[in-house]
Amino acid sequence: MEADTSRTASRVLAAFGWEERMETMTALSPAEMQALLLAGTSLNFTVSWDYNHQNLRQMLSKYAPGVEMGIWWTQGDGFVSLSEHAEALFGEIVEELRGESLQLDTSLRALPRIERGWVQGIVANRQTFGLLFCTASTDELAQALMQTVLPQLGLARLSWALSEEVLRRTSTDKATGLWNRQYFNERFREECERVVRSKETGTVAIVGLDNFVALAKTMPADEISAMHAAIGQAVRQVVRQTDWAVRWDGEEVLFYFPSTTAESVLEVLKRFAKRLTSQHAILEPLVGLSSTLETTSPRALIQLATRRLELARKDGGRRVICYATPARGLQFLRGDGN
Repeated sequence: MEADTSRTASRVLAAFGWEERMETMTALSPAEMQALLLAGTSLNFTVSWDYNHQNLRQMLSKYAPGVEMGIWWTQGDGFVSLSEHAEALFGEIVEELRGESLQLDTSLRALPRIERGWVQGIVANRQTFGLLFCTASTDELAQALMQTVLPQLGLARLSWALSEEVLRRTSTDKATGLWNRQYFNERFREECERVVRSKETGTVAIVGLDNFVALAKTMPADEISAMHAAIGQAVRQVVRQTDWAVRWDGEEVLFYFPSTTAESVLEVLKRFAKRLTSQHAILEPLVGLSSTLETTSPRALIQLATRRLELARKDGGRRVICYATPARGLQFLRGDGN
């Protein structure tokens, strides 16, 4: 029976092109080889990451109960625990790795200060999506499990990214090229749930272009279209790849800045205002901000930013930004920074 298991595992490894890893595999005990075989054949990834994470958690719990494993997605979901103690075990290491060159290194590496701990990049199509962390009873078992999971994990993440790109391209406002409101609503609820889990800070900004509404009444259709395109271009020039930008009600733009405080957003909004006014002096944006430090309810965040936009309108100054900080409460910032 043990010989049959070993031969079957060898065939599986050869089918996946893992012959070069056979030396590591031969160091596994028959029980470890059996667990590895069952773990590998139980994985069935899709483009649904809720399903994939559940699939991985169930696999580890059933076939490798002593293994700790977690994923750090360098963009998007942050750290995801796949076993009971993964966050406590790898959390400090993840914090140290943020911004370090290791996140771009796809080679297998031993983790400092964690006995039999290993990390390797999650790669597909020459793109690195994150890092897979693992520790097990032996180095050989940890490495073997990682090599079992990594190919499918990388391909599934690539498929998810491609499907998201297709969805994004079919979910944009034609006039500005920004996300449309329906697509944002679908994604924002999920994002707020993620923020609650990760305890990160995000900021919503609703920008009103009130003067453009009046201006558009006197402009021909082609000039209005050109102005909408210019607004979309101005947005893309100031936001990061991870930021969200949405065409909101009428002539309003909604921004969502993940992992960013309200104070940190101010400079981005001032650059956006400067780009708009350089294109047309009459465009004087007014802004209302809200933060997940105040609430993590999607509806409440939008309502709070909307109320502050109204306060900015009533203030009567030029390019007014209305926001709040935990230390100083409600604040108003004009285009000159005062």
